[in-house]
Amino acid sequence: MDNSTMKQRRPRKPYYELAELYELWSLNERDIAAYVLERELTLSTPVAGLRVETYDSEEDDRGGSFSIPTGTRWVVGAMDLSCIDAWTVMQHGRGEFSYFWTAEGERLDVPSVNDEPQVVVVERSALVVRRAEKERFELAQGLVQPIAEEREPEQSPSPGRQRGAPAKYDWEACWCEIAATIYDPGPPRTQAEWLEQLRAWFAAQVGPDNVPSDSAIKQRLSRIWPRVKPDLGRPSANTVVNGARAATAAEKGAQHRR
Repeated sequence: MDNSTMKQRRPRKPYYELAELYELWSLNERDIAAYVLERELTLSTPVAGLRVETYDSEEDDRGGSFSIPTGTRWVVGAMDLSCIDAWTVMQHGRGEFSYFWTAEGERLDVPSVNDEPQVVVVERSALVVRRAEKERFELAQGLVQPIAEEREPEQSPSPGRQRGAPAKYDWEACWCEIAATIYDPGPPRTQAEWLEQLRAWFAAQVGPDNVPSDSAIKQRLSRIWPRVKPDLGRPSANTVVNGARAATAAEKGAQHRR
């Protein structure tokens, strides 16, 4: 291996500062902000020992969802910002936030102290892009990935093994599974039942010890459940495919009284 090859190698970092990516991708701050606002790129901020509150999502009698605190934990690493929050920091130089997101889509709140809401100040200079998110963005944009170019043929991984850290959960495939379930065999009777089905699906994909948290799955189900649950009193995908008839108001009342 010659010296020129050695100089071209870059270490694979846990996350990258925006200034690095401006140069690497030949983009300016406005370009990055546009990708962020259009949800094509997720920005994060590193935290060291941030105490956060976890919660679970439950369904009420009307099909809506509400949150129940389940405890607290300490977080070390990069936490994701929503597209609006990240764009705000880029535009105004800073922002104050009371919640963040994990890479798996779980929301983590900054707990109140003596009933006083607490916030974390995020400066523009603290914005970063996770390594997995960087590699995903480069693949989506058709950019050259240095790691792939520099890999020596004799060092190629054996079949069945991959280099690097892929995304932990394939949420796109999860949405495909959700869509397929809607049409065959149709939406389950309850959101809890659907959660069990998706948990089993993830277990088959990544193993029973690597299934995402219930709250992460519920956050996605809660977006679509109100539209497809069988007891909406209107036609649904289940009606079209399986011939199920939507319950009338009188029938709903009778079922409720029973």
